[in-house]
Order: sequence, then C-alpha cells, then structure tokens
Amino acid sequence: MTLDDREVSVEEEVAAVFMGRPHAVLLGAGASKAALPDGDKNGIEVPLLRDVAETLRVADEFPTDLRALAIDDFEAAYSRLFERDASLTATIDERIRDYFSRLELADAPNLYDVLNLSLRSKDAIFTFNWDPFLFQSRIRLARLGVGRSLPQLYFLHGNVLAGFCQQDRTSGLVGMRCSSCGELFEPSQLLFPVEKKNYQDGRLVEREWEAVRAFLKACFMLTIFGYSAPTTDVEAIDLLKEGWGTPAERNMEQTEIISRPGADEDELREKWRDFIHTHHYEVHGSFYESWLGHHPRRSGEAYWNQYWEAKFVSNNPIPHEFADSPELVDWFGPLLEAERRAQDESQS
Repeated sequence: MTLDDREVSVEEEVAAVFMGRPHAVLLGAGASKAALPDGDKNGIEVPLLRDVAETLRVADEFPTDLRALAIDDFEAAYSRLFERDASLTATIDERIRDYFSRLELADAPNLYDVLNLSLRSKDAIFTFNWDPFLFQSRIRLARLGVGRSLPQLYFLHGNVLAGFCQQDRTSGLVGMRCSSCGELFEPSQLLFPVEKKNYQDGRLVEREWEAVRAFLKACFMLTIFGYSAPTTDVEAIDLLKEGWGTPAERNMEQTEIISRPGADEDELREKWRDFIHTHHYEVHGSFYESWLGHHPRRSGEAYWNQYWEAKFVSNNPIPHEFADSPELVDWFGPLLEAERRAQDESQS
C-alpha cells in the first residue's frame, strides 16, 4: 500500500458522498454575536442572553428587588417574577419579541449562510436563539435554488419567526398558513421560567426537543457553537444528555466546541464533560477552524476517513469572504453537484 492510498485529497473528499449519519449543531447566542459583531443590517446590537436586561432596557420592568438580579442573571430574575405572578412578565415578553423581530441579516454573505451551506439535509441545527437570522439565511439561499440541500432547523426556545399549528403539529413562518388546515401559524413562546421550563408543552418546543434527542442519539459528531449551557437550565441539559447518552456509550463520536478566541479550554471541557469521551473533543476559537469550516458538507466523510480508516485528510477550507450570495453558493457548487450525482446513482 502506497502513501497515496492513505491520503484523501480535496477532490476525492468532494466526490465521495457516503455518510448517512447526521452532524448535529447546537447554537447559542455566541454564534449570532460571532456572525454579527457590529450588529444587524441596521446596526441594531445582537445581545447575548446575559446582556438582554441592559441592552433592551427591560431591567426597569422588574420590581426593585429584582433589578440587580435581572442585569446579572436575566433568566433567574424572570423566573422569580413569573413565580410571583405570570401576568407581570407580559410587558417584558412583548419588549423582547419586538426587539428581536426587528433584527435583519445583512445583505452581504454571512456566517449563518456559510453554516447553512456547510451541512446537508440529513444534518440538523438546533438553536436556542430568538433572532431570525437562521430563517432569513435559509430564505435567501432557497431563492438561489439550494433550499432542499440545507440542514433541518429546530428552535429549542422558540423563535420570532417560528410558528406552530397545534392541530397538525407542523411549523412554519409566523404569519403564514398551515398547508393542511389553513389556519395561521401561532407565534412560538420565547421566554420560560428557568427553573421549570415546560419542554413538554404539547406545542412547538416539545416537538423540537423530541427531534434533538433523536438526532443526538444518531449523530457521529456534535458541534456546540456559542452556547454556554447555563447551570440554571437544568432541564435543557438533562434532555440533551438523555439524547446523547453517557460518554462511555459514545466512544467513537467526536464533540467540538466553538467558542470565542482565547476561551479557557479546560473550563469548556469541564462544562461539557458529560458529552465528551476521553480525548474525543476539540475546542476552536472560530467556526472556520472547525470540522465544518475545513470539511463543509463532508464532515462525516472526513471523520470516517480520519478516525475509522486512519487516513490523512486534506482540508477544503471555506474562504472567509465572498462578493455576494451567488458567489458563495457557486463555491459550494462542486459539493452540491457531487451529491446530486450520488443521489441519481442510488436511485438508478
């Protein structure tokens, strides 16, 4: 066997489409901050959850004794206010929905466009974010003809654009109608009391959590991007662990964490230790350093070649800048074309 037999070139990786297991991506507010560090299309700041009370100026909507806590730990303060009287949270709910509904993705190609295009339809993105950026990216990429090639999207804490039909248990854009019954999709709930979030509400959120557990059981790789896993959100972490299983059960799966540059790797590893088997993890300071950044749409094939076949794999790094969205889609063209050929061959 020659050295060439142990190497996988970029061209070979692009052409080979064989991984059927999904790549699951878990998104937090840090992903939106990384994508839009200077704000949205109109310069509106994209806040992290811990910044919501100050950025949206909702701290004054809390009783005096909870204002300091709202600035320090918004979810904990909201939870305490909800327990006192759920009706007291109505103004806060409205302010947050209004703020995030006004956010717009910039016209230029964006990290969210790259993320969507880096995954296939077998894969899934699970986001805790209320902002509309994933949806907006999806819509404009679909207009360029690649909508059916994009990953599945799930909104674990609701979303300003995600609606739900209770009768048919289907989701769609808020303001549009269910194709089955014709009723308008109802807006999803955004805020929950943190100590007892009702993830079994019979609505959108319950269905999304059913999906995340199924995908985590099946996935070969879990990417955690900009999600800090707050210790107060015990139910969310328990549900994620239910899907993933114990580290001992995932002795070949890979976990990668994308955080801010310079983040403490030891701290991140400890925080996510229930999702890491021994040394099967990586920490990156940028999406472009990740498996998806180096092996777009082929992370599974690259994973298989490197860890199962013990081959040397060449990176196929995504450029950091594109003139416009058509140029971005064109760069992914060879990957998409190889997938179409593989699908045609499987059906012939």
